[in-house]
Amino acid sequence: MYECSLISDCKTNKKYFERQAHENIFSGIDLILLEEEDIMFEFNFNVDDKQENLGLQNETVKEDRKWLQTQSHTVTNRHLEALSEENTVEEVTIGQTVLKYLSMTSALERLKKMEASADIVPLVTDNTDLVPAVYEGGLKIWECTWDLLNYMELSCKDLKGCRVLDLGCGAGLPGIYAMLHGSHITLQDYNEEVINYITMPNVLLNSTDISVLVDGNPETFNESLNKVNSKSCYYSGDWGDLDKLFASKTGIDLKFDFILTSETIYNPECHEKLLALMTNNLKQDGKILLAAKTYYFGVGGGILQFCDLVKKKGDLNIKTVFTHEEGVRREIVELTMKEK
Repeated sequence: MYECSLISDCKTNKKYFERQAHENIFSGIDLILLEEEDIMFEFNFNVDDKQENLGLQNETVKEDRKWLQTQSHTVTNRHLEALSEENTVEEVTIGQTVLKYLSMTSALERLKKMEASADIVPLVTDNTDLVPAVYEGGLKIWECTWDLLNYMELSCKDLKGCRVLDLGCGAGLPGIYAMLHGSHITLQDYNEEVINYITMPNVLLNSTDISVLVDGNPETFNESLNKVNSKSCYYSGDWGDLDKLFASKTGIDLKFDFILTSETIYNPECHEKLLALMTNNLKQDGKILLAAKTYYFGVGGGILQFCDLVKKKGDLNIKTVFTHEEGVRREIVELTMKEK
């Protein structure tokens, strides 16, 4: 049996949980709905050993947050240092596509040595998965990422020449998968440390020019590095700020054929700006693939709440294309632009 007491934001969501219970979203869950001043939820289900639970730093007061401004990043020779022999490289095969990525343990050890500017290392070593506006979980590959990759293998058959945006990318695996199938990719994560020490090295690991880059042949090194940068762009910081940056680039077609995002809707506070960013930057015939849990215990967000916002805004069609029922329910939803 797994028991969990949800934080105080549940007091405002009594009707929301009643609806979820009515729709049988949470199989095997008993919801004890009391008065607002004494709400308790008791969850009865077996959690798979691989199931992650968000470790959120306790916050007793919801204060105004200062979100990090957007920064643009470029792959340079310093990112090759992350590919040294002391780092462990792992592989996963999706269909016929082999994806290489740095072990998160290796990446964390490197961050400790480099003294990360945002001081996110102590948060991670203390088993804190999330600290809103400080650290947003990019040093972990969350399980919905694997759902999204497998779904892309089945459904995204022609990615060549597409523009793909991977939001909250972390290790960047869905975006890298698209790159290996011929897409130009834009990768974004909240923390610049994640982009510099995990995302960019992973792109290099999967580049066809990696042998040249590691060998450091002066005749071809810069040309190869430029080739990597020509097919990928990188940003860190807040989604709202990134949306403004994209909007400021007048005369340049920055809209995307595909927008990918996994495990990014756990915080309801960020739903509005994430949805705005995706809606404003999706091509009329483009697709958004969003992978997430139906509900994030302890933090308040989830698929149902986000989909309610999508329906309220009225700009996008929405349909569920994948569900995983074991343990905490996981889903992938597809969003497309409504005809104008």
